[in-house]
Amino acid sequence: MKKLLLFTLLLCGMNLGSSAKTLNPDDANSYPAIKSIPIDNSKIVVFADPHVMAPELLVKEGSAWTTYLDGQRKLVDYSQQLFDEMINRIVDLHPGLVLIPGDLTKDGEKLSHQYVISKLEDLRALGIKTLVVPGNHDRGSNSDAVYYNGASTTPAEVADNDWFATQYANYGYGEGSERLDGTLTYACEPIPGLVVIGIDSGTDGVITTTTLCWVVEKAIAARTNGKKVIAMMHHPLIPHFTGVENFVETAVVASYGPVRNRLADAGIRVVFTGHFHTSDIAMDKNADLSREIYDVNTGSLVSYPCDYRVVTLNNDMSELIITTGHISELTNDKDFAETAKERLTTAVKKKISAKGFPYSLIAETAAKAFIIHAEGNEPDNPEAASTLSSLVSTANMGAALYPEKAQAMINMATSMLQDISQYGDSDRENVTNDLTLNIELPEMIKLAADGYSTYCSENRLDISKTTGLTAYIVSDITASAVVLKTVSVIPAETGFIVNGTGSAWYELLKTEAVADDVSENQLHGTLTATAAPANTYALSTKNNITGFYPVRAGVTIPAHKAYLTIPGSSEVKAVLFDGITTEIHHVEQQKGLLDGIFYNLAGQRVLAPTKGMYIVNGKKVLIK
Repeated sequence: MKKLLLFTLLLCGMNLGSSAKTLNPDDANSYPAIKSIPIDNSKIVVFADPHVMAPELLVKEGSAWTTYLDGQRKLVDYSQQLFDEMINRIVDLHPGLVLIPGDLTKDGEKLSHQYVISKLEDLRALGIKTLVVPGNHDRGSNSDAVYYNGASTTPAEVADNDWFATQYANYGYGEGSERLDGTLTYACEPIPGLVVIGIDSGTDGVITTTTLCWVVEKAIAARTNGKKVIAMMHHPLIPHFTGVENFVETAVVASYGPVRNRLADAGIRVVFTGHFHTSDIAMDKNADLSREIYDVNTGSLVSYPCDYRVVTLNNDMSELIITTGHISELTNDKDFAETAKERLTTAVKKKISAKGFPYSLIAETAAKAFIIHAEGNEPDNPEAASTLSSLVSTANMGAALYPEKAQAMINMATSMLQDISQYGDSDRENVTNDLTLNIELPEMIKLAADGYSTYCSENRLDISKTTGLTAYIVSDITASAVVLKTVSVIPAETGFIVNGTGSAWYELLKTEAVADDVSENQLHGTLTATAAPANTYALSTKNNITGFYPVRAGVTIPAHKAYLTIPGSSEVKAVLFDGITTEIHHVEQQKGLLDGIFYNLAGQRVLAPTKGMYIVNGKKVLIK
């Protein structure tokens, strides 16, 4: 009896068929090598739709279980092993953050959630933060949330919103997060300087007006404080190929155009999503095409090719570098990738054939096309062109009888196999690398307390798109002043001056518009930290007067700044706007005219002028 009891306890404590380690936070010997490895806050791991099924739900194999698996593209029978393997890989990568955009469980069973949480606790004990949002399979009633016992099933208890929020308190819904009342949408700052907004897109891909307004408000507030913002939700934001809704009715969020516009306008550049079970990155733009937004859709952990993303932030958080990994073998199945591929192929064939004629004619070829799509970067696949040609030929054969369906089929196949998102819309149509991509986050600049700063960017910028900000180049240098000229579209690698509200943060927008002529610009821009040459002047404020002041040779000019060089001069320069000093321009707006009264360069009236430079009737006068 004792041997039987010991054997039973061992089985309960093991993850059969998995290579996962089990961490006891109170055990000093758990992960001894890992505990000494520092967490890398520049690294984020993203994986989606693990659809974990707790082992307790399979009471006894039988017809009920095999019937469920028949035709499933989800490898739910491998879900525990795949999830455990993913946890192992995260431990090896030791990122600062893990993002899981929904469908954590098979069908919202509390037991499955508890299994997921137990593994996330292992990561948390190592200092690895995880954030989640729910998917359509994570709460509420679901007929497939059952125990399987031979030929029969019995309902399993499922999560609701309150239970979900309580159980995942350490993973986005507790201390350190701000949550929209009555929802599972939240905002937090898991890595200093990076705000993550988790959006609940519901079970049907609907983002309510209240939720959308709250998300926009939080994104703008974060940007106002100079933070970078990314978002995460379950349903894709952008159609990843034309006609995707013919595969899955909820393949994108409802009213995706207005949602896309609002998120992009709020300064969100990247949204991590799941749901569709393929890894595809698509780029779109807001209504006036001035802001880009990327939908980084990550395939399901339980659907071929079982992808996940590793995202690296560069030092100043100005860029996300995305690479893609996949699980191709398991400890007890070295040919797992082939098993997964065959299951997906069979499932897609059945799904398309079920739509009836004429779709049944293309089921085999369409399944092959979907596999190519799932593997990503379709144009790089040598089979993509021939598969597309076959689909187009078949569609043309039926065009006389089904012209609309035939054209829809051709558009869908072309969009998918040539990896074209927004197919047919010339303003938005693009091809984006699905597996390896660098995404620039919006450039941000904080003005000095006086409302001025210099800047230089790698990108062409359109300052006219940034409300409240004005840009200038230095068009001339006179004996006692620099002359500024207003510009809007600034070429890359060009130094310029910006003016706005003091100490405020502003977003600078990249553009493809024709740049202004800046050939007369006297400013030198820096993309990297630069030692100041001789006769360098930098923008600064002294005694409440903003101007260009001399800098000692060799002093470091920071990256993304601009400076002047004025050979043979040591005189302090005052900033002029098209020939009129900043302060006097302001005085003229307030008083209407200058009447022979003396003003200093700060625009202050001087009753008894002594030696120095003054403004009289709009002209500079030097009293010796």
